Amino acid sequence: MERKKEKLSKAFVNKPSGERRRGRKKVYFFFFWHLLTFNCIVRSGDRCGGKCLSLLIIYRGKQGTSIIFVARQRTVYWLLEFTIDERTGRIYAQRRLDREERPAWRFLVLATDEGGAGLTGFADVLLEVRDINDNAPVFPCPAPDSSGCFVGHVPENSPADTSVMEMRATDLDDHKAGKNAILTYRIVQNVRNEINLNLFSINPSTGTISTVLRSLDREVEDRYLVVVEARDGGGLSGTGTATIMVSDVNDHPPVFTQRVYNVTEDLEVNSEVLAVSASDGDQGENAVVTFSIVGGDEDRKFFVETDKANRRGVVRLKKKMDFEKPHERTFNLTVKAEDADFFSLAYCLVQVEDSNDHAPVFFPQFYEAPAMSEDVSVGTIVAQVTAADLDSGLNGRFSYSIAKESDPYGQFLVDQSGWVVLADSLDREMVSQHRLMVLATDTGNPPLTGTAIVMVTVLDVNDNGPEFEVPYKPIVWENMAAPQVVRINDTSLLLYAADRDSSPNGGPFSIRLLMLTSDATNFNLTDLRNGSAALTTLRTFDRERQKEYRLPILMIDSGSPPMSSTSTLTVVIGDRNDHAHSPGHTDFFVYSYQGMFLQYSADVVTTLLVTVECVRPLEDPHNLFSISGHLSACCYCWKNSGFL
Repeated sequence: MERKKEKLSKAFVNKPSGERRRGRKKVYFFFFWHLLTFNCIVRSGDRCGGKCLSLLIIYRGKQGTSIIFVARQRTVYWLLEFTIDERTGRIYAQRRLDREERPAWRFLVLATDEGGAGLTGFADVLLEVRDINDNAPVFPCPAPDSSGCFVGHVPENSPADTSVMEMRATDLDDHKAGKNAILTYRIVQNVRNEINLNLFSINPSTGTISTVLRSLDREVEDRYLVVVEARDGGGLSGTGTATIMVSDVNDHPPVFTQRVYNVTEDLEVNSEVLAVSASDGDQGENAVVTFSIVGGDEDRKFFVETDKANRRGVVRLKKKMDFEKPHERTFNLTVKAEDADFFSLAYCLVQVEDSNDHAPVFFPQFYEAPAMSEDVSVGTIVAQVTAADLDSGLNGRFSYSIAKESDPYGQFLVDQSGWVVLADSLDREMVSQHRLMVLATDTGNPPLTGTAIVMVTVLDVNDNGPEFEVPYKPIVWENMAAPQVVRINDTSLLLYAADRDSSPNGGPFSIRLLMLTSDATNFNLTDLRNGSAALTTLRTFDRERQKEYRLPILMIDSGSPPMSSTSTLTVVIGDRNDHAHSPGHTDFFVYSYQGMFLQYSADVVTTLLVTVECVRPLEDPHNLFSISGHLSACCYCWKNSGFL
């Protein structure tokens, strides 16, 4: 691609003094240190091939002067940054120039004639690169910290127009060339207050940020972020974020975070009652708060310890509290919190809460209910108990109940008014006196219980008929001549009656033998009118005909009205050995397998083959069984039972 060439200027040769004029000749070059200086201007950003001065170029750098270019036979030689046309003396840029990288170039140009053997002229060329607006403003970060690159500080409550900080941007363009590096500042992201007014402003020329209103309050917000734009004269811009820290001034007295405190009465001495916290919006030494009690503690129940590190005042108990004393249920303490310059008085209302430290108490603790008959109806009132609990609230609420161990059959209950009533029928013969334990259990945590004793005596009614004193099993031996007195048991010849009712409803008893069955005709019963009777036989008995006789005995007590009952007396006929044996037989089959039909376990027969029948009853103790014949070799017979 053909490079566009732009002519910058021409170099002129200084003819040395004392030399004669010559005709028009070719010019050659050589070194000569008496120079004329030419300024050549090249615009920054020109492409390679731009025109500049012609002639030879000698560059003066930091390492000294050196020849960069020599023109030969109209040839254009390409150098590092520039080239020169030997005929026209035009100098061209080899690459795009950057003023911000190098604002000026300086080099020597010389010309010779006569093929280098003639006269020589020199030129000192200073090439200045003209600026264009190719760099946007930037905010350099000097030394970033945790708060950001650009941090300013301003005390709270500062008046309007207080200088906060300066935001300075840099522009690499030339400050002397037009407005490429002339910067103006503005805030593109401000902070507004509750009425939508900006909090900060900026000087457009200097970048100084100032307050707009006297409205900064560190206790509301201690850090603001403001975005600032810097714009140069060519329209390029850059932004930076300013961090504005609002510093504290001691403008707040301590404020209590809580007014009412609740404690329980069961705290031990020296225990923490409450922790008073006061918030001070200030910082550092301005926020160091101390606490003291200055009123409301006439009985010296409390003292306070100051925890400066945590801004707490720990109020501790000096003497025990008792909620049951009305004047110790609330304490309106005047607590003073003070810092270096201010103090605050607050009334801390300490409300003492009840703890469950009292069990319900019965008045009285022992009740003796009026005696009642055992036939009273269910629901009958037995007694009313009364209890009280000195605690309050849930701790003072209680309910009544009856301990299960004192009423195992559930015959009583108590309602929540303390009325003890009959829940089931009474039976004096089962329990003649009830000792009820009534409980009053509160709803505290843990619950506490008070007890009272209720004595209930049960009066007898004639609700039981007489009965045999003990179970009787009399034996009458067969073949005994009549009349025979029957021995009722091993220790007595008499039959005794008893009544579970008390004495007015008991004896004396009337005892009779009822002739209701044929068995009764064989006996006679004599009532001795002292609760006993004698039984005699009227004939001789044969056990092999009838083994026992059942006699209905009627017994009547002396109650009003009298109660009677009928009990059956069973008379067993005792056996005598009065019958000889008669032969008997039993046919049975035994199946064997390969000659084996008995199962032995440790030499004991385990298979029952048959029961041998006998004419005499098997239960006769005189029966003895044995086996004879060939079966004795393989079978065994139990002698008392006849099992084979």
